[in-house]
Amino acid sequence: MKRLITCVLIAGSFALFADVPGSSDSNILSRYTASTIIEYDVIEGSYDFIYASVDKIKRDVSFESSVRFTGTGQKITYEMPRGVSREEAFRWYTAQLDRLGGTMLFSCEGPDCGRATIWASQIFRIRSLSAPDRQQSYAAYVLGEGSDQTLIALYVVERGNKRVNAHIEEVKPNGPVTFDENRGFADSLNATGIAVIRNVTPKRDGSIDADAKKVISAIAKQMLNLVNRDIYVVCHLHASGGADPLIEASGRCAEEVAGQLAAEASIEPKAMGVGPLLPVEGRKLSRVEVVVPSLMRQVSR
Repeated sequence: MKRLITCVLIAGSFALFADVPGSSDSNILSRYTASTIIEYDVIEGSYDFIYASVDKIKRDVSFESSVRFTGTGQKITYEMPRGVSREEAFRWYTAQLDRLGGTMLFSCEGPDCGRATIWASQIFRIRSLSAPDRQQSYAAYVLGEGSDQTLIALYVVERGNKRVNAHIEEVKPNGPVTFDENRGFADSLNATGIAVIRNVTPKRDGSIDADAKKVISAIAKQMLNLVNRDIYVVCHLHASGGADPLIEASGRCAEEVAGQLAAEASIEPKAMGVGPLLPVEGRKLSRVEVVVPSLMRQVSR
């Protein structure tokens, strides 16, 4: 009899850790080791893809940047094994998206994401994502281009019971979706003192093409409130070859961008080219950043 009870308990314990019936893993991302699917649904028809923090004004949910389209996809909620932190789970998925060449449209941590109750109850409508505001992470990515796009929303929380859940929504639009990737540029710059100018990638010789110059013109209009600040344009350039030529080329890039901003926004940014010396978490990402040191947060250790 004891043996029978033991067998039943063992069988029950395996059932507790089984994925919900009818669920399926992400088509793009590998699940965290030993995690379990606890919620699953398909996406068909109209979909709102959010790339901003959320808030509530009276009874209406509010967010600055989103795009509505029709498409198909799936919603998957994973429960992490005990002992896995929210930060670990979030890095697990964002690292995969970065390796796949995804474009991050928006990312936030803690209260910067807005109210967690809104994400759980009114955006995703999943109770198991309920968490304190300080224990949430969100990222919105785009993979591919044109008819081969996939949009991915990633939301990771640590609940009050210390369990970490990761929610993924991946959707293929029925037609190409376009974004204003720099819409939140001014907010990011004013909040953190540093912001990447999206869709401005310097060429190997440090030059900037005509499309990038149009983006910079739009950015200039968002910087009119920074006239009396010390501002730096920092150009990062990664390519084959030695560091010195890349640093020199990135200097030309920074000078060109700083010159255009000075002409169009009446500011006086300083140019700095760092070539390949400052990768992002080990990734060789050519980019242009605007830095306002007086607005940067001081992190105590």
